[in-house]
Amino acid sequence: MSTDESQSERSWTHESNQLLRFGRHPELELQLAEYDLESSIAHVKMLGETKILDRETTKAMLDGLAQIKRELLEGKAYLKAEHVDIHSALEARLAELIGDLSLNLRIAKSSNDQIATDVRLWLRERVLDIFAELLELRLELTKLAERDLEIVMPGYTHMQPAMPILLSHWWLANETRFRRDFSRLTDFYRRFNVLPLGAGALAGTSQPIDRTLVAQYLNFDDVIENSLYAVSDRDFMVEFGSVASLVGLHISQIGADLLLWATQEFRFVRLRKAFVFRSQSMPQKSNPVVLEILRSRPSVIFGRLVELVAALKAVPMGYCHDLQDSLPALMDVVDTLKFSLELTRAVLQSVDVNAERMKEIAVSDLTNAAAAVDYLVNGGMPPDQASKIVEQLVNYCTQRHKSLADLELNEWQQFCPAFDTDIYQHVTMEESVGARSSFGGTSLEQVMAGIVRAKEMLELDQSNLPMLAKERIKIRQLQNI
Repeated sequence: MSTDESQSERSWTHESNQLLRFGRHPELELQLAEYDLESSIAHVKMLGETKILDRETTKAMLDGLAQIKRELLEGKAYLKAEHVDIHSALEARLAELIGDLSLNLRIAKSSNDQIATDVRLWLRERVLDIFAELLELRLELTKLAERDLEIVMPGYTHMQPAMPILLSHWWLANETRFRRDFSRLTDFYRRFNVLPLGAGALAGTSQPIDRTLVAQYLNFDDVIENSLYAVSDRDFMVEFGSVASLVGLHISQIGADLLLWATQEFRFVRLRKAFVFRSQSMPQKSNPVVLEILRSRPSVIFGRLVELVAALKAVPMGYCHDLQDSLPALMDVVDTLKFSLELTRAVLQSVDVNAERMKEIAVSDLTNAAAAVDYLVNGGMPPDQASKIVEQLVNYCTQRHKSLADLELNEWQQFCPAFDTDIYQHVTMEESVGARSSFGGTSLEQVMAGIVRAKEMLELDQSNLPMLAKERIKIRQLQNI
């Protein structure tokens, strides 16, 4: 090679390496290293089983990959600055161990179907943890519902006190939200846990591979049939982001309610000392910052979901680097969701409820007025007329700073002679709550039945989990013992 050619080669190499840094995410690639190894080992096993590789070559390659796996577990990363991606880094390290036999790693696969597989393996691992987090959060909400069966609080519509409800009813409403989220995640998992590997660059391969065998090795439920779709599909990222956004939305809503309840004006709840921060300049203040984090942090998920949709918009069928650039958003969604779920459960365990204050507000804001309307309607009065009469009663009580239960019978009868002594049984907070006894209502009997159903659904959902998720939950339980 001439001097000019040598200088040109060095210049081209330098420029290529300079450009590489714009398209790489080495910190994310490292997160995929474990899964790149896992999928490569499964692929080589299949090549051996189908006799595409002979026994000696298969053994040498598997031994080499096992050595790299041990190194990775010891914290020795094989991704270097000169490597284009984690796949080329793995090939390079394998070549150092077994020489040219490492080239067989490329048989019947490409970096396109490899990265599609690695991302699914990575995400699946995180989804298994999220299954467990959602189950534990639902269990915590069910326990709170059992604990607070005797606490009456004002129920709100339009941010105004409307009717008294049991606090347990509110806890169960939140459990129902997360139960639906769990169902959505289960549906997502069924569509998502399918194998792209074996699709090649986009058109499949001429080699007699067995993709079903690889799916079995890697615990996928099925293979993606169409090779072009297999390498280009990233819909699962958007779908997961959508499920995560709804979970985040519900976390934000529960955080917003608790934050309002923790104010001096409400004083419904108080967080324990470890979860509040004293103001240095105003020592009388205890700031529930963690509740503000619950309210705000899910916004990261919403933003990343929009980013995922925007990144995939108008990407042509086939493999493009746009697909690789969607990885940071996906990983951020996962991290934010796991953090938010863990914090929610920790916060709920630290909430102390002020039952007296809840009942005081429910009484003072005349949330039992609907019970007086029901009393008249049950006596045969048209609903509109009954509502107008009770509205006048409420104005009367407000002007005199009384509750309905404080009124004398003659005061009741000033507004309607139909009121009799039994009205007092109807306008107690307990009776007003107990009257809402339709299925799913806030009466004690219905709430207790709701708790039973919530427990049954927890058991059913756990029993219907994918086997991998069940194994993960067992591991978590053992770690917590």
